[in-house]
Amino acid sequence: MLSALPVRARVRRLALAVSTVGFGQSAFVALVPLITQRTGLGTGEIGLAAAAGALAFVFGAPLVGGHGARRGHGATLRVLGGVLLAGQLALAGLIWIGPLAPFAGLGILVASRIIYGLGASGVMPVAQAWVAFQADGRERQSLLALLSAGLGSGRILGSVAAMTAGLAMPIPFLLLVLSPITLVLAPGGARKSSVTCAGFRMRPSRHMLPFLAIGFCLTMGFGQVQMILGPFLQGRLGVEAAFAATATGLILALVAVVMILVQVVVVPRLPFGQKPSVVSGVGLLALGALVAAASGGLASCAAGFVLCGAGVALASPAYLAWLVSRLTPEEQGAGAGWLASAHVLGQGAGALVGGYAFTVWPPLPFATCALLAAGVAVAVMAMKPAAD
Repeated sequence: MLSALPVRARVRRLALAVSTVGFGQSAFVALVPLITQRTGLGTGEIGLAAAAGALAFVFGAPLVGGHGARRGHGATLRVLGGVLLAGQLALAGLIWIGPLAPFAGLGILVASRIIYGLGASGVMPVAQAWVAFQADGRERQSLLALLSAGLGSGRILGSVAAMTAGLAMPIPFLLLVLSPITLVLAPGGARKSSVTCAGFRMRPSRHMLPFLAIGFCLTMGFGQVQMILGPFLQGRLGVEAAFAATATGLILALVAVVMILVQVVVVPRLPFGQKPSVVSGVGLLALGALVAAASGGLASCAAGFVLCGAGVALASPAYLAWLVSRLTPEEQGAGAGWLASAHVLGQGAGALVGGYAFTVWPPLPFATCALLAAGVAVAVMAMKPAAD
């Protein structure tokens, strides 16, 4: 029986299920040059659509995070898969139709990102709440890292999917439509929780706020440089949109591989606690952004992004485990949901700010990312250490 499986085996199933979120994230970012070409929209407008999806995520994640505990994790994930499918179909339809009147094209793109954001909002919180309920201490941090590795696996597949645009433009968008099928494979919760409606609709408590701020700043910085990677390479290397999309997919796939290795191999063997992990991670993010900004070719840009990804992979499971260690079991689903909201709001803000900042000065998003990471490092060093 599924309920008899060891916890780690069930988390592996959850990791496969949540991979669809990483797939959608990396494929969309890598396909920005093609989306621009097919719709006639600029990076600023595409960033605006991504920000709209992030706002939908903000409202959905805390609610769905608690709802999954009450209704069953597997059943909730399958419903979310249907919502994700609807959002991806809208995007694929827009690409298939081709350029429309500016407001019509932007409206469809915004609608697709809002629908997708609502579906994606609950996937990680539901899975993270299940892990937080089943494990504690260092095992919790290790299992949350394994869950994040599943997200990273999806990013690899999404990047590879974007690279198929060189074979035929419709292929990556078809793969986006098919990607939510992984949610069908999610294990169900062994039993439903007795969390009350008030528990999973709770507002973020005061002691959650520092972690929400960390998550927002970290993902805003990384989101900026991810958003403009394709156009940055296109301008820096002087290549066409299809080549830039392929190169972006290749770099993001490499980054995702490194992130998985950090989360699966490095995090469980760290000799220090959660606070040093966060500080070290954001330091790598800042360094990587500066290396990428100063790069003169594909290899050096990829090296900078690898450092960025390693930093995020090191920091994110640490501050998530730090957060849930301060929450009761009834609060953990909503807490994971609020943190997921902060993450995607940060990604949306990064896409919006990065898209427009790129038009001012191409290296500006990289500089902003480094400044945000440095600010987080200073703030975390002033925080009370976690009880590991």
